[in-house]
Amino acid sequence: MKMPRPHSRARGRVWAGSALLATIAAAGAAVGPAALAAPQSQAVTARQAHQAGGERGGGVRPGQVSWSVFPATATGPDRNRQLYDYGVVHAGASVIDHVEIVNHSKQGAAFSLYAADAIGTTPQGALLLESPGAKPIDIGAWTTFPGGAPQLSTVIPAGKAIIEQFTISVPRLATPGDHTGGLVAAVGIPRKTAKGLGVLENYRIAVPIEFRVPGALHAAVQVQSISTGFSDPLNPFGTGSATISYSVANTGNVRQSVTQAVTVTGPFGQKSTIRPPKLPLILPGDSIRVTAAVPGLYPAGPMTAHVTVTPGWPPRTIALPRTAPVANNTASLFAIPWSLIGVILLLAAIGFGVWAMLRWRRRLHEAEIAAAASKASRDTERRLLGSKSRSANGNRDSPKPKAKTAPVEAAAPPSVTQDSGSPPE
Repeated sequence: MKMPRPHSRARGRVWAGSALLATIAAAGAAVGPAALAAPQSQAVTARQAHQAGGERGGGVRPGQVSWSVFPATATGPDRNRQLYDYGVVHAGASVIDHVEIVNHSKQGAAFSLYAADAIGTTPQGALLLESPGAKPIDIGAWTTFPGGAPQLSTVIPAGKAIIEQFTISVPRLATPGDHTGGLVAAVGIPRKTAKGLGVLENYRIAVPIEFRVPGALHAAVQVQSISTGFSDPLNPFGTGSATISYSVANTGNVRQSVTQAVTVTGPFGQKSTIRPPKLPLILPGDSIRVTAAVPGLYPAGPMTAHVTVTPGWPPRTIALPRTAPVANNTASLFAIPWSLIGVILLLAAIGFGVWAMLRWRRRLHEAEIAAAASKASRDTERRLLGSKSRSANGNRDSPKPKAKTAPVEAAAPPSVTQDSGSPPE
């Protein structure tokens, strides 16, 4: 290990930073040793590290740790490199290189230096490295430090920098294709939680490592695992959006970038197309999940989602004579106009309510008419019965009128004439 040396102003101008890329605090007993853990971290270029922090520890408060990692030569930082790109490295060959670690802090700090395998990328193209506890099988396993050590630990005083040598020994049976990893500088900072528990926060910065092992190379991508959904509009006559999720997988053994297009077709000639952002880097064997919203579609029944990805070559990737073929995949979805159905059901409910009310009022009116008719009938019957009763009672109880008599005059008895010839009348 080389002795720490002062950090010069020129070196401070080289990409430096205090990017805290992967942090986790694992609580342990207050009286026991602090636990150590770290999740997957991103690999950054030296320029990105510089953009994340300051030069010569400017603005670093006491108790904070600020540092930078970038490619170097045996005598100083290499301003012409932002990452370790070795182009083509044959199986069985070795690469010897250097790295510089600068401690910009106002205090000394213990650093660990090791290599890790890349396990994927973000949709924006940043590398994802395996966690510290994972066992490397690729670049992370092929990289050693002086004496063949897989990891180097060193203490760097405040404001000082060191340069370390490392070797990448590619096995003779290394698989052909692109290999990606990162050279990681990690520092653990002890802390105490609000409850007084001891924790160790592990921070990592990684510089990418890339190279290709020649052999049988092929480029291929696939669109896999499509799932669909639909977001209905609040306006029953408006358009909604289809949600299409899918994975873009690199099934070849070289790095790929892809441009994307998602089209959804539906009844009555509906068609809507969007172009999600380009995926700048997909590692061999890795896949990236994409979710795209396709607007301008009316939910009118069955629809079909078409996903098309066109492969390309990422920066610094050596292009093959033939590019990978365009990959396609489709999936079906069914969009139901729930808002319109809701309006129809609401109108139907209102119509039924109006009909029921009118029917009730009609029945109530008919009942009122029937009641009035019944009352009128009863009243008429009562009157008729009352009239007859009064008439009958009047004939039985009223005194009979006395007959008027005229004075009787005395009349002479009729004379009787005897006629022997005829009988008397």
